[in-house]
Amino acid sequence: MSGLYIHLPFCKSKCGYCGFYSEPDAYGLTEKYFDALLKDLSARQSAEYDTLYIGGGTPSSVSPVLLSAFLEKLSAKIPFSFEESTIEANPESVTPDFLSVVRDFGFSRVSMGCQSTDEKVLKLLGRVHGRAEIFGAAELIRSMCPDTALNLDMIFDIPSVDNSVQMKTLEEMISLAPEHVSAYSYSFDTEYLKNTEPCGDSAFLDVKKALQAAGYHKYEISNFAKAGHESRHNMAYWRLKDYDGLGASAWSLKNFEGGRVLSGKTGDLHEYIANPEAFAETDRTEGVHAAAQELVFGLRMLDGTDFSLLKYRYGDAACVFEERVGTLVSEGMLTWRRENLCLTEKGELILDSVQEYLWGCLP
Repeated sequence: MSGLYIHLPFCKSKCGYCGFYSEPDAYGLTEKYFDALLKDLSARQSAEYDTLYIGGGTPSSVSPVLLSAFLEKLSAKIPFSFEESTIEANPESVTPDFLSVVRDFGFSRVSMGCQSTDEKVLKLLGRVHGRAEIFGAAELIRSMCPDTALNLDMIFDIPSVDNSVQMKTLEEMISLAPEHVSAYSYSFDTEYLKNTEPCGDSAFLDVKKALQAAGYHKYEISNFAKAGHESRHNMAYWRLKDYDGLGASAWSLKNFEGGRVLSGKTGDLHEYIANPEAFAETDRTEGVHAAAQELVFGLRMLDGTDFSLLKYRYGDAACVFEERVGTLVSEGMLTWRRENLCLTEKGELILDSVQEYLWGCLP
């Protein structure tokens, strides 16, 4: 069993800070793109998936009629008996028609990209929704899809925005009682706000404290959930389990004994439609480099990486990390919980540096 990710790159506009592949105003290609996705799926070996995640882009902005027709064809090809199924949405495009599709196909989660409830911050980020649409969308989801869990995304350390403003966003999101909250540190992957001073560590600690006080369990570096509502699909990513990615810019991962193969689709909508079965890039990783991936990705999770299992799988290849792991433990960045190597709170604050240090011992 593995996860299935489907990328819908359609957006009403492109946010300056967003590093995900999307195409504004390309909705005229939606039908052709859905046909390409089905061809892509037909070329895959896996016939069963335990999780489904439809992301983007903005899946909720696609025509509900076309989305429903695509899902109907998809369900004819693979069993719709997922342990978990998620679809992403933005507040401005959460409509009764979209939610009818969510309900009809039994999606267990809706992940809504709010980012902030402050009007000035939303404009700074280039979002096309306002704060009122966030609350309206959440209310509509609850009324039309009462059995569907809600995840809300926020960005908590936006450059030039006072921490009190961002904590007000978190307070208002908590008031909506979502089952899951994804709280992301602002990313400088794009040039947007590149020359602005980043915020300090206090924002991360404030967010963590507020969410835990409200009953959310922190199970990954940026993700908090009520009991039983952790994202199974995303945990499979962090644990480097098998998954298939359909769509432009989507990636797939296949494990073999001693390593794994990562394969990516083209990041061009037109090229993908023309040849959806082709992979644009393939990377085979094994030995010490595969062990490093498991170690570093596993540290994102609260329960960390089982180091004894790492040594069992990779033998001497895993032992090259022992000296640097010992250094990080002695400096209070990592700690042992039985056989698991985990981040401390001090380590959480500089996760990128911890990961870079561990990567640094690779040959």
